[in-house]
Amino acid sequence: MDISAFSGDNFDVSSWINQSYDRSQNTVVNSGSQPAGSLSSNNKEAFVSSLVSKMQLYVQQINVALEQTGGQVLKNIPKVISDAHMLQIESGLLKQRMDQVQREISHLHTETGDCMASLERLDSIKRQLQTSKQCLQEADGWGKLAGELDDLLEKSDIDASSSKLLSLQKSLAAQVGLHGHTERESQVEYFKNRLEALISPSVVAAMRSMDSAACRRYVGIFEGIDRLAQLKQYYRTVLKSFVQEHWHNAVEGSESGGSDVLKEFYDLLVELLKNHLRWCSQCFGDATDCVLAVAEALENLDPTRESVVRSALKRATDKFWTLAQFSRVNVEAGSKVESWVRGGPQQDIQCGHETNIDRLASAMYLYFGIFLKEYPTLENSQLEAALQSLTIVGPTPSDSVHNLESANGKIMRWATEAMARCQEITQNCSLLSLGSVLQNYLTSYLDRYNKVQKQLAASQPNQTDWNLLQLSVVLLQCLGSFRQAVQELEQSFIQHVLTKQAQLTAGAKEARFEYRLHTKGDANELQKLATTFQQQSQIAAESAPEHFGEFHERMKRTCEDIHDTMLRIAFSPITKHFKQIEPASNPGAMDALPDYSFAPQEYITLICQYLLTLPQHLEPLLLSPATVLKAVLEVADTRYASSRPGADVFLALVVEESEALYVEQIENICSLSVSGAKQLATDIEYFGSVLEEMGQSLGSNLQQTVKLLRAPLESYSTAAAGCDPELVAAIRQKRNLISC
Repeated sequence: MDISAFSGDNFDVSSWINQSYDRSQNTVVNSGSQPAGSLSSNNKEAFVSSLVSKMQLYVQQINVALEQTGGQVLKNIPKVISDAHMLQIESGLLKQRMDQVQREISHLHTETGDCMASLERLDSIKRQLQTSKQCLQEADGWGKLAGELDDLLEKSDIDASSSKLLSLQKSLAAQVGLHGHTERESQVEYFKNRLEALISPSVVAAMRSMDSAACRRYVGIFEGIDRLAQLKQYYRTVLKSFVQEHWHNAVEGSESGGSDVLKEFYDLLVELLKNHLRWCSQCFGDATDCVLAVAEALENLDPTRESVVRSALKRATDKFWTLAQFSRVNVEAGSKVESWVRGGPQQDIQCGHETNIDRLASAMYLYFGIFLKEYPTLENSQLEAALQSLTIVGPTPSDSVHNLESANGKIMRWATEAMARCQEITQNCSLLSLGSVLQNYLTSYLDRYNKVQKQLAASQPNQTDWNLLQLSVVLLQCLGSFRQAVQELEQSFIQHVLTKQAQLTAGAKEARFEYRLHTKGDANELQKLATTFQQQSQIAAESAPEHFGEFHERMKRTCEDIHDTMLRIAFSPITKHFKQIEPASNPGAMDALPDYSFAPQEYITLICQYLLTLPQHLEPLLLSPATVLKAVLEVADTRYASSRPGADVFLALVVEESEALYVEQIENICSLSVSGAKQLATDIEYFGSVLEEMGQSLGSNLQQTVKLLRAPLESYSTAAAGCDPELVAAIRQKRNLISC
């Protein structure tokens, strides 16, 4: 029997009996004594009877075990009580012994405390006496040491003098607090000055000849007298004189006075720096002072590098080329210098002082900052002069449009070259200023489109001129090409901004050997602009971010103006024909004629003929127009953004204007006879049928006008049901139906 389940927290009698029964049946089946499925109720009763018997036997066994265990416990209780009593007695004795020991310790401390204090006081007095003895000995030997040191300095014995000065310093340290200590300190400083003055010529000579052994010897001497900072100052002075000599030789030896001066100087500087970085590391343990000396020398060159560049610019005919040459020399030299101060090819140069490295980087590039600041002004003058050199508006609109087509490429090429120059000359540090220059430049060129548009508008003849209409389409397409090119340039500009910001962010903790932004405000503005571009890209993934906001606003107005001009050119013949509307001249004779007797008048047939001919002259707008043309049309009017062909949209606009003018001309008719009303209705119906043939539909106002013009006198009110009340009243008045 499995009786372990009785001790479970979730013991259930029914579940336990069922599980026991299932196990017993599985045992019977597996043994083969009885086939599965043949179990009867007798088997269940037998199982229950057997289980009850087993449980009774198990209860008896438990009772016997409990009686035996209880007897054993009763026998052992007296012994346990006795053991507990003995433990209590022993713990009491232990407590008494601990109290006795504590009393003895307190008594001993009381008896010996004064003795220990006396011993400590005596030991302190002993130490003071020993110190005083040593100080007295040093004081007795001070005069002797000072005299010996003075003799050695007179003999110019550097090694012996430095050794004796070290002994004098130790003696001074031993006499701290004694009377006359200040005078002795002054005397030591006096001897240090004499020793430094004695050594300095040899130090300078050793440094100029780069004698490592001698220099390390002097490092030891100056460290011993706490004058290592002065020794490093000697080194920086020597190295700065080397840099100034190289600069003077480069300036004096140049015939052109151009970027070759800077290149020759930087070549000499890199070679000098390469040698001294390693030498300085060997002598002083690191190359920090070498880097600092070169930075200080570059900051104080005479004449300044700025004056050399300024003189070269005054003589130059191509200022951008000259600036680019100087900038290229700066960048190349800066890259070489950075590679050496960062450890060199073997990484055996130690210069961990990032502040000094940053100062060297600033000294390399900062002088050029004035030219970076002036660069946008030069670029603006260059682009304005180039723009003024273009002749756009010609004697005829055709010449002007042709000039714009050929000028687009030049304008964008000049803008692209300006961005390339910004990268080459300023490493895109003047990118924000260049963005404003480019926007003004492109906007100024956009004004030329407005002038050509006005020339087109002023050239409208009285008769139909298909060439003028096609010119307006070509002008729009030309504008679309220019717009697309500007968008590509704009995306390139935005990418340059993001790249520059990424470079500044990536190297924020290290000194950067590159041109710097003019001010902290420029850096903040660049960061803000880059963040704006990134946010625009995330918000509208399908559209590119924009920067030339003012240009795009002007572009939209220009697109609208040229499109309106194209509409006016296309609509001009229609306007002329609509002015020929006249009521019937002989109303009485024609009033009785049936409706089919009336034919469309000449004005409406000419208008319809013109509308049917118009699509043939809109070939660029048919089917799938050029991408640039469709884009510029969508800017001019959002209805072009639909899936309909551009020609259909344009025709719909012409038809819309035609219907509006037709309605206006009808409103100007004061009186209509019966035949006049029929004639006008016939004209409108003919106009509507032509529109249907073109895929257009007649406006509701004209449809209602036809209905009211043909309505019989007796049923006019019934026919007018559902029509515009104002139109109903106007037609009634024109037909003289006021009394009806």
